[in-house]
Amino acid sequence: MYLRPSATKRKNKLRAVWLALVCAYLAVATLVLRENGAGKPIASLAPADTPTPAASMEQRLAAGDVYFNTGKLLLAEEAYQRAVTLAPNNDLALAKYALVLTYRRKYDDAIAIARRALLADPRSAKNYAVLCLALDWAGKYDDALAAGQQALNLDPNLLDAYAYLAEANADLNRTERALELAHKAVELDNNSWLAHRTLAYAYEHLGRYQNAVSEYQRAIELFPQFAVLYLGLAQNLRQLKQNSEAVSTFLKAADLDPSNAEIQDALGLIYYDRQDWDNAQSRFKSAVEADPSYALGFAHLAWTYYVQRNYEDAIPNFEEAIKKGATANEFNYELGLSYAFINECDKAKPWLRKALVNEPDNPAARQGMIICEETK
Repeated sequence: MYLRPSATKRKNKLRAVWLALVCAYLAVATLVLRENGAGKPIASLAPADTPTPAASMEQRLAAGDVYFNTGKLLLAEEAYQRAVTLAPNNDLALAKYALVLTYRRKYDDAIAIARRALLADPRSAKNYAVLCLALDWAGKYDDALAAGQQALNLDPNLLDAYAYLAEANADLNRTERALELAHKAVELDNNSWLAHRTLAYAYEHLGRYQNAVSEYQRAIELFPQFAVLYLGLAQNLRQLKQNSEAVSTFLKAADLDPSNAEIQDALGLIYYDRQDWDNAQSRFKSAVEADPSYALGFAHLAWTYYVQRNYEDAIPNFEEAIKKGATANEFNYELGLSYAFINECDKAKPWLRKALVNEPDNPAARQGMIICEETK
């Protein structure tokens, strides 16, 4: 038989429930205020003049770690940036911020922040290792080698130092040294995604693509949320002519990090190879929208117009690519030829001559000069 509680008990129970709801609401409101800041006010049951406690540097750093470890690099960047704002001389916060900036392709900022970390603690091997990676990804390979070696000198057991130094050696085509360093990283921790990713990168530079695929797959098992790993895997699948698997892997990378210009560009190249110009253009446009400084995205977008003889649209994209740092000589003569094909030889010749300075026997550049001579 069900007996209703007395009126007093019912009132006490309702009061307890109400107080619990109020406390929960206030807790959520405090968290939202901390994340949104004073510029985004919300209704609060607290008195108007009650100050909201700001998240500490440690809390920001911990939030950044959570975001990074779940592959959310943009949110990690924002959290680490806030931590650095709160503690501008904390080398741990600076190093984490520099690392995520590197993965976000913001190389100049990454190098500057990594150097600030070293100023804060010049005896930190970790700080030198992070600087090594930032310099390497920025194409400053000799400086990267020096920073990575200094990291190893300070801590001969630092996995990150072996991994980043291995990558720099691979980029300089010192492949055997890269492989040696990568194996050492794996020996230090066989359950490190970074170690297996580095070994994959070393194998890739040796042309051992199947070994690279295996190592990238192992790295993904350890860190399945990290888009960079899928990008590396897809590029090696493409080398093995496993194109359907490569496309699906690129798409997985794009799902994880849709703002990654390199991933969008790589997908565009897949479609370009298939002569699917519309999808290729769509991906290349997504790449340059995600990162307007990404020179190769403009160059590859220019290709899609060039091969379809749409030289008027190819020209501004070639020019933008070169302006933003694309250095391949083919962009010089393709830009020159684009001008030549629309009878603007006064603009074509400087680019064709530049291409011939770089490669005196380049047949495409020579053909462009002949076209211009014939149209006088």
